[in-house]
Amino acid sequence: MNKAGQMRRRLLAAIGVTAIFAALPGAAAGAQVRSCVVDRIEGASARYWSAGVWAELATGLILAAETKISTGQDTRVRILCDNETVVIVGVATELNLENLPGADDLRKPVAIQLLDGIASLIMPRPFPSGFAARTAVAIASPRATEWLIEWHPGDGAAVFVRRGEVNVRSVTGGRFVLAAGDGITIAADGTAGEVKQWAPARIAQSTGRLGFDWQ
Repeated sequence: MNKAGQMRRRLLAAIGVTAIFAALPGAAAGAQVRSCVVDRIEGASARYWSAGVWAELATGLILAAETKISTGQDTRVRILCDNETVVIVGVATELNLENLPGADDLRKPVAIQLLDGIASLIMPRPFPSGFAARTAVAIASPRATEWLIEWHPGDGAAVFVRRGEVNVRSVTGGRFVLAAGDGITIAADGTAGEVKQWAPARIAQSTGRLGFDWQ
């Protein structure tokens, strides 16, 4: 295991997030309960919305389902889950974690919603019920992989895969499969471009906004 993996395991074990979430009322008996925690914050402007209010985000915060994360122009957030999934919320981004934290429901996939900005996921293993990242014009469904997704209202969406494979579906009905190094852009009206290998400059444009594990 590399140093980053060892660090993630130590952090999650130290705060006991699995035990805390397993004790929450309403968790189905025998269901796998995912726990997610704020690992790092770079920058001075990060908030979260939960139970109807916005509050300042802090490292070590255990995140509930349907929590929204909002970052400023110079702020990035890294979230670790106890199944080793890593979510990075890039600068100037708003992301709804939906049912990523909490108990599995095999009747529907785990999902997050990107409301604006850029986010990435590092997923060492697939989710039993599947996984989807949604924007207003596209849905991306990865296997165990490393990838990023962008969405800017009025401009459109983009998906890039660093490792593994991601299926992308646009709201206009287009379906695409992206392999390592592939990217795709989707216009604000849902019209998809071609799947193609992104040039280093295009990759750097996105990864610079993410930082952390993408640098």
